[in-house]
Amino acid sequence: MATADAALRLDPTLSTDILTAINEQRESSRGRRRARDPLREADAAAESPLESVSRCVIRWLGFAPPILQKVFRTDGVLDRGDFWWPESSVLGEADGDLKYDGSLGDPLRALRQRRDRDIRLSRHVRTVAHWAWTEATTFAPLRAILLGHGVPLVAGEDTASLLTLRRAVAPR
Repeated sequence: MATADAALRLDPTLSTDILTAINEQRESSRGRRRARDPLREADAAAESPLESVSRCVIRWLGFAPPILQKVFRTDGVLDRGDFWWPESSVLGEADGDLKYDGSLGDPLRALRQRRDRDIRLSRHVRTVAHWAWTEATTFAPLRAILLGHGVPLVAGEDTASLLTLRRAVAPR
């Protein structure tokens, strides 16, 4: 999913239909089957691998698909949220660890900016949920975060996909 999302983001001439057509030309029928779902669900609006992985985990946990990159305007300031569940009035933010570990600048400043942004967003949303790579890829913490913020489950869990993800990409 992350690769397909990135391909769509980087090349505006691509579409999910084109990616699916290319996939159908592959020799391996097993490979074609495994790629169909991520290619069909790919979305250029996902801005990072963390957002792509989070989207998969959200679906596999049984939550409703969120609206991606919802924009809110407050006093002339535009804030874009990664995941929006309008029915629950919950905005979800997949925050990479680099934002707060000092790699991209002063982490205290980044936390202050996040707080100020969350305060602005509180005029539009009931709550803002934040998570990072570990919460998404080990999935139980993301489930707890979303349920704790009031996002309801709407489908059964895809346990096999979740466990496969955890084995493949979770931190060791």
